[in-house]
Amino acid sequence: MRSSGFTIVELLIVIAIITIISTVATFNFITAIQKAKRSTAKSFIGKLELAISMYKIDTGLYPPDKGSSASLRKALDPEKDDPIQDLPGWNGPYLEFKQKEVNSSGELLDPWAKGKEDIIHVWTYRADEDGNSSTWPPFHNAASFDIYSKGYDGKTGTDGEDADEFKDGNYCQNGIDDDNDGAVDELNPNGGGNANGYLEDDINNW
Repeated sequence: MRSSGFTIVELLIVIAIITIISTVATFNFITAIQKAKRSTAKSFIGKLELAISMYKIDTGLYPPDKGSSASLRKALDPEKDDPIQDLPGWNGPYLEFKQKEVNSSGELLDPWAKGKEDIIHVWTYRADEDGNSSTWPPFHNAASFDIYSKGYDGKTGTDGEDADEFKDGNYCQNGIDDDNDGAVDELNPNGGGNANGYLEDDINNW
């Protein structure tokens, strides 16, 4: 007569099944979180683009480019006594930012940010301030402006500089044609993958 209870083999099988189910559930959970953050990033980019366009229409200039998004934030949503409000045509604020969207240095945080002291997961803003599309920055949208995030991994160029050389595999590193334009991880704005007006539409980095 067989004794009641599980054998060691049966217990190992149950543990293996639970482990597999847990792994799949964890993977799906992480994937869902990343998808949500990409959607949030997409939405935020859209708001920034609209605000920058409104600023440009009113003042005839792009918001000042100081190599980060801090100058962009100040131009769009300045403090009460900021002199930028005296700029001819300025009619802001163009976009009001929440405290959780700004780090302690005044830069705009992206959805992957890990708190107010995070200086990696921030938006970078570069603008065509001189009106000459043959000069950089910006590197990608040479006649207007670049807005990008380093994405979940916080990495960009191979030389430590953001978006400064064609050789950098900096924005799109996933080996996938994210925007279905026939080019994978394209970086050259004059190449075959620029039909959409900018480079790879990979929201991990844009």
